[in-house]
Amino acid sequence: MSFLYDAAKSDTPLAEDAIASNPDIAKQLQARLSNFWLLSEPDGKWGPKSKRALANFKAFKGIQEEGLGKATASALINTDPHLLIRGWYLDGSWASRTVMWYVLHNFYISTNPGEINICYFRGLNRDGTWNGNAPFQFNDRRTIWVCDSASAPAKGDRNDQGLLVPHFKGNWLATCDPGEYYWEHPMNDSGCADIKAWQYQAWSTGMHHDQFALIQTGTITVLRGPNRVPDTGDDFCVDQHSVGHGQDFNFGEDPGRWSAGCQVGASRREHDQEFMPMVKSDPREKANPGRYKHWTAVINGDDFLSMFPG
Repeated sequence: MSFLYDAAKSDTPLAEDAIASNPDIAKQLQARLSNFWLLSEPDGKWGPKSKRALANFKAFKGIQEEGLGKATASALINTDPHLLIRGWYLDGSWASRTVMWYVLHNFYISTNPGEINICYFRGLNRDGTWNGNAPFQFNDRRTIWVCDSASAPAKGDRNDQGLLVPHFKGNWLATCDPGEYYWEHPMNDSGCADIKAWQYQAWSTGMHHDQFALIQTGTITVLRGPNRVPDTGDDFCVDQHSVGHGQDFNFGEDPGRWSAGCQVGASRREHDQEFMPMVKSDPREKANPGRYKHWTAVINGDDFLSMFPG
């Protein structure tokens, strides 16, 4: 990374056009950015993904300068990837990259003891790999992740006491999207609802028909029908529920009439015995049962892996 040391001492930033015109420099810079889980294998071609990766690194470090200047080069040299974000210990895991997504998009993160973060990933497998996200299938993940304030792994004489360490507490098969029946027979003239990927504080515990679930009580945005018409409101009945008693759908099966745009867990047992008990255990829910509005994020898996491939 000798060119980084040169850039860290130079008063003239290295423009991105200059990086793009030198495949060797581009490949070295890509390799360093991949250490921060911002790029996959370096190829020496400095295109849109590489430019975005460098811009994201600068955003995490609070750097505002064009190209590869002193501040950026110094940060790339001196930053331990595990300490990319102040206050966190990251290891490139799916949970760590989820923190990176939340921070970059200014999502709210629940960090106090016992608090949960609910997040749905479209089109990802249980191990966080992409599955193509075919329509009308259970092929998404419903996750709950939490933060532990713990000692990060030691490195030399460094003391990382008290850093937040993220990990998944639950990871279940689900769908964020409507089944084929309601897509073909929408209950709204503008088309069936498909929740827009973002974060919302919009669900409280309650009853979805005969099951205890998270019921929409706040404002969200959905995209309706094949034309993806945006619609924002707090009364769409887009709930976080499951399927019928005793049912357990497999990956790739059509949710059928169980989803008209809700976030639906594929296993009723997992919903009743795992997901909802974790929701109930959140201290904010305990303090205000049925009234606290839970935060939930929906992330498109292809966008996630493109930005943070790991």
